[in-house]
Amino acid sequence: MLVRLLILLCFALTATVYQASAGSWPREQGEVFLSVSAKQDTDRLQDYPLGTAYVEYGLRNNITVSGKVSYDFAILEATEYELSVRWHFPETDQPLRTALSLTLAGPSEDPRVTPAVHFGRGFDTAFGSGWADLELYASLSVEGRETEYGGFGMLGLKPRDRLMMMLGVDVMMTPDQTFLKAIPSVAWELREGRHLTAQYMKGLHGTNESELGLGLWLQF
Repeated sequence: MLVRLLILLCFALTATVYQASAGSWPREQGEVFLSVSAKQDTDRLQDYPLGTAYVEYGLRNNITVSGKVSYDFAILEATEYELSVRWHFPETDQPLRTALSLTLAGPSEDPRVTPAVHFGRGFDTAFGSGWADLELYASLSVEGRETEYGGFGMLGLKPRDRLMMMLGVDVMMTPDQTFLKAIPSVAWELREGRHLTAQYMKGLHGTNESELGLGLWLQF
């Protein structure tokens, strides 16, 4: 148990967590975002944690490319991957941000192509600046398996200069079942370009799983 906890903490604190979950906003040209997260199933603390490494690069001011790899410490193997490109339009600073993305994802036994549309908007509140981000997608199996549909929505608030609070809702629909998850998270700025993060995921429908994640964001 102690060894697993140390793996979780060390993996999170030696690099970076999950992506900032704001797919409607592009990375500036030449900008790099790195993230590494570790998450632990809170219902099965005897299990080893799962790790995720994510990188995002501003290829152009309106084109962002990214990649993600998930790693299972129980079997010491990479289990999932993603390669993605997002096109952001229009390029001007409009209040409503929009983007289209295309993702190639695995595991290798069920590779998938996932087109998605993204909408985002920033706003001001009495408690600080905030933002809303929405992704709607269809996951198409290259092997001819069932198509999955879903969406991920996030509300974010920055009540203090160094603190961000976020609430995500993840919905995925298969021909047989619908899954709904709530994902609250916080990010604390350690210094410019680096945030320490904590995330909790709870299944609300279709699954009862719950996970705790830790990590950092690095941007340069």
